[in-house]
Amino acid sequence: MLTIFDVQGVGPTTGTDLAERGITTAEQLAKAQPADLVGIPGIGKQRADMLIAAANAALAPAATSPSPAPMVKPKEVKPAASPKTPREKKSAKAKAKTKEKAEKTKKANSKKTSKKKDKSKKDKKAKKDAKPSKKSKAKKKK
Repeated sequence: MLTIFDVQGVGPTTGTDLAERGITTAEQLAKAQPADLVGIPGIGKQRADMLIAAANAALAPAATSPSPAPMVKPKEVKPAASPKTPREKKSAKAKAKTKEKAEKTKKANSKKTSKKKDKSKKDKKAKKDAKPSKKSKAKKKK
């Protein structure tokens, strides 16, 4: 005789809740009606149907062989990559625009910096040319 804990999908909490309602074996769970299980916390109509089906599945191999068949965990199917939603497309465009704008700003700033350097070089040269040399000062004094 299989206990309710031998049924796939029944863990410690669900098993305890079922036992409190008088369902302690897989046979009792298999004979239960979904309406009997829906009142248990965490069990809705869909889960009740699943638990009853799992109890029946656990009992089926027991009738033909003395040991229960090992339960094989179903393979996880990865969802296919969904096409981008309009919101995601918009977000990607916004990111591209922001990046482009940042590059333009950087380029403009580097141009300003190079213009400032050129202007400062010209100013220094002009000051240097405007300053009289020491020799010319000496000639003026005489």
